[in-house]
Amino acid sequence: MSADEVGVIASLSADRWHPVADVAESRALPIATIHSMVDRQLVCSDGDDPAATRLREAEARLESIGWHPHAAVYHALSGWQGVSGEEGSRCHAAIAQVERLQRHASSHGRLPSHFHRRDDALDRVRLPPEPFDDDFARVLRNRRTTRHFRKGVPLPLAHFTRLLHGTFGAMGTETLAPGMVAIRRTSPSGGGLHPIEAYPLVMDVEGLQPGFYHYEPATHMLALLESIPSNPARELAATLLIGQTYFAQASALVFHVARIDRHHWKYRRHPKAYKAVLLDSGHLSQTFHLLAAERALGAFYTAAINDVDVSRRLHLDPLREAVIAANGVGVIDHRQNELHLNPEPYAPRPDALAC
Repeated sequence: MSADEVGVIASLSADRWHPVADVAESRALPIATIHSMVDRQLVCSDGDDPAATRLREAEARLESIGWHPHAAVYHALSGWQGVSGEEGSRCHAAIAQVERLQRHASSHGRLPSHFHRRDDALDRVRLPPEPFDDDFARVLRNRRTTRHFRKGVPLPLAHFTRLLHGTFGAMGTETLAPGMVAIRRTSPSGGGLHPIEAYPLVMDVEGLQPGFYHYEPATHMLALLESIPSNPARELAATLLIGQTYFAQASALVFHVARIDRHHWKYRRHPKAYKAVLLDSGHLSQTFHLLAAERALGAFYTAAINDVDVSRRLHLDPLREAVIAANGVGVIDHRQNELHLNPEPYAPRPDALAC
């Protein structure tokens, strides 16, 4: 866009129409410039040409679904298509990782401390020690991100079933009003709406044909959307995960797809609505991780995905259905440990300041 065109956009009102001739005259521009902006869908027009009609219809759909304008812009501008990173191809040896971190620090300064301490605190109260060694605590301690999987070792169907049902399944329902049913999952959700759907990409799960599925909580069924042989499915997984080839060695991915129309039906044009949708995905991911840890499986969660490509592959409506992130699960390859964090056990210390 030229500076003149930016000026035109800034001068327009979002809730009323402006005659083209008046806009051109007020900005001292040829009418052809305004028409060019309409053709490039930079501004809406009430004309009946195809470009203007498509843009008006899209604006009307955004309004009907309940998107907040700033959230819609962020969602559109943050979508990835055909992105390929170096994550899978770069050297992951310890010395290479240290060198990358040091180069980053030389450009951006020292990493802020993990242990934040407020110097303006009025007092500090020492809390009593509380044992953290029961069964549930051990599951929490065992939760980790896995990047090494046993390729060629199928994931037992029972394990995959437990993760899908335990994370995305309905634990209960309640009819709030005629035709308005709320469900309860094992994770919280903004407004109790639970808009996230699970779309597994299966590579190697016992008893399942490789391909793309949709998990249906109402029937506890997997609906096959596209059959894809195992090796091409892994290649597709790596492509959709921007080249994170180590994640493509998992047995299955589960893409989180938010039904924006369901969520925004309640929170219409709400400035916090989109943030709540992203938090929903995070809640579900933690549950997925814990269920995997319970069964000694490897799991991960990544938002570094080509979400636009996933949406097109699944034939989703991009205004009503938003691809947020992906979980993955598989059998851990304990023979490899290059890509994992390996923290030493830590317990709070009264003399700890910062590190």
